[in-house]
Formats: sequence, C-alpha cells, structure tokens
Amino acid sequence: MTNEELAGLIQAGGRDKLLELWAQVRRFALWRARRWVKLGRGVTLEDLEQAAFLGLLAALEGWRPEAGGFLTWYGPQLKAVFSEAMGLRTKRGRLDPLDLAVSLDAPLGDDPDAGTLEDVVEDPAGARAIEDREAHIDLQRLRDALAALPADQREAVRRRYWLEQTTEQIAAATGQTEKEVRKLEAKALRTLRHPSVSRALR
Repeated sequence: MTNEELAGLIQAGGRDKLLELWAQVRRFALWRARRWVKLGRGVTLEDLEQAAFLGLLAALEGWRPEAGGFLTWYGPQLKAVFSEAMGLRTKRGRLDPLDLAVSLDAPLGDDPDAGTLEDVVEDPAGARAIEDREAHIDLQRLRDALAALPADQREAVRRRYWLEQTTEQIAAATGQTEKEVRKLEAKALRTLRHPSVSRALR
C-alpha cells in the first residue's frame, strides 16, 4: 500500500495500520534526522527518531489527500519536531505574542514605593497578547476534541462549521446523501456536547 492509502485508512479509524506506515516512512525520517544530528546540541539519532514518530502522528491529524503526497506534508512536521527536540526556537515560537508583552509589574524606577507600570499606563498590547494566547489554547482544545471523532464525523463538522458549507454542499463533496451527512453531524455534536468533552471546551 502507498503512504497515502495507509494514511487514509488510519484516519478512517484503522489505527492498526500506524506501525505499517511508520515502517514505510521511517527511512525518510531517519535520512532527515541524520542531517539534524550533525548540528550537535547533544541530541542523538534515537532522540530524533522518537520525535519523528510524534511528528508522524501530528502529520496524520492534518493531512488530506488533496494536499498532495503524504511525505510532502510530513516533511514540515519533521522540521518542527526536530527543532523542538534540539531546543531551537521555531518561527512560531519566536512569534509567541507573550514574548512581546510588557509586564505590568515592571517597576517605575529604583524606588520600590514608586509603583509599577500598571499604576500609570494601560497596556493594550499585553492584554491583546494574552487574549490571543488564550484563543490559541481554546483552538487547540477544540482540535483535540475533533481529533477524537471518527474521520467521517470530523469531516462533516469541519465542512459545516469551519468551511460553512450547507448539508447539500457537504453531501456533494463527500459522495454521501444529505441524510447521512445530517446523521454524522448529529452524532459528532452529541459526542462534543458530552460533559467529558464539553467541560474542557467551556
């Protein structure tokens, strides 16, 4: 089976195919890992191999057949997990809004009684950074909840609420009947509303 066929089966619930896909992409991952090991930083090839497996799981969450070959999607995931394993800050990390926030607890001067920045100035950038960070955390919780759904339910919800497609459009795009699409959406929403899931989302 091709990488793409295995990835599709895994996304459809065939988790038993995961090791088979790993066996097929492992050589590609290790080829990339060997180049990173040459950078030093005390990280071993075995460390990066473990990181590569985690990157495979992340790649499976986001890959879609229309995105092209699976290895093309997997490559950037490897770069991200290798950077993290070696303690290198990724572009995403460098752009973390909390790094740009000014602490409102910063003293106004050498005199401890002079107060802090919070006493004299509003810090809209800091407040905005915190809001953006909280939104990112909320989005990650939602992604985690969606990842636990079966692939067909997840796709129905993604198209309905993310792409804002109608039931008719989803049916046409997925080759299902409108009745089947409505059932998938209803099942997914029941799962997401279950207290064990909805508590984290709230």
